[in-house]
Amino acid sequence: MTNGNKPMFSTSEMAHLWNAYLNNTLGLCTLLHFKENAEDPEVRTVLEEAITISRNQVDKIKAFFKQENFPKPTGFTKLDVNLNAPRLYTDTFYLFYIQNMAKIGGNGYSLSLATCARKDIREFFTECVTNSANLFNKSSDVLLSKGLFLRPPQINLPNRVDFVTKQSFLTGWFGKNRPLTSIEIMNLYFNIERNQLGRSLLMGFSQCAKEAEVRAYVERGVKIAAKHIEVFSSILKESDLPTPMTWDTAPTESTQSPFSDKLMMFHITALTAASTSHYGTSLGSSPRRDIGLSYTRLTAEVTKYGEDGANIMIDRGWLEQPPSATDRMSLPRR
Repeated sequence: MTNGNKPMFSTSEMAHLWNAYLNNTLGLCTLLHFKENAEDPEVRTVLEEAITISRNQVDKIKAFFKQENFPKPTGFTKLDVNLNAPRLYTDTFYLFYIQNMAKIGGNGYSLSLATCARKDIREFFTECVTNSANLFNKSSDVLLSKGLFLRPPQINLPNRVDFVTKQSFLTGWFGKNRPLTSIEIMNLYFNIERNQLGRSLLMGFSQCAKEAEVRAYVERGVKIAAKHIEVFSSILKESDLPTPMTWDTAPTESTQSPFSDKLMMFHITALTAASTSHYGTSLGSSPRRDIGLSYTRLTAEVTKYGEDGANIMIDRGWLEQPPSATDRMSLPRR
């Protein structure tokens, strides 16, 4: 099927553009408030670039929708952000936030690129991948220049190529556990880092959420993130490896919300989905059974938390439904 000279959207193209629109409109609202309160000139420059990227991507997605007569999602607008609200986070948090969102964006856009067929849409997502990489590099450069970049633990370089010869490589419940592999260390470290950032974000949200049920949900998320940090940290400590140090990302004491409860809830559900994906990847590359069991258990907890958040959004009419296949059983019969 074609629309003019171009094939109509496939399901993957439709899904990825729809998701990208919601995520970029969310990002714009968030970053615009950050920029209003940023004091450090280098941080402000990075924020301005991130805003420009999101605006351009939103405009290009709108053009795709218009071309296909595809109904534009509501997403997030100026009604979801109060630019006059006092700052809720520090400039240091802004840098870590952008760096982390660039990582998530790069992963998501790479998947979008790999599953789209139309050349114009592939070119768009190729540009998105490049933008995410550039933004990650710029935020990382600023973090490095300020001595804030968090480096994973170092281990001794191997002196030979080795192969697994014993089934004990897979065990990890009873007796002495084998040392962690570099892949397991990497995943544990970055899952701690992501949870630390998520915990700081949710602590700010918990201070200013308007509805009591939303506030209670956010506070529950803070506790879950703290628990997951402890679980991952304990595994590193058992191998005498350092855990990521805390950084100056605690929210301010402001209780005036810069964001709507709808935006905050969507932000949390998006990060929850990203966590599920990261845990799945980590599980698949962690042969030690005790670590795999931890990821399985924590993934179930994150999934339940995400489902409860979706129910809160559904009850309030905040959850936009993605494009779906026709329910042919419900078609009127003649």
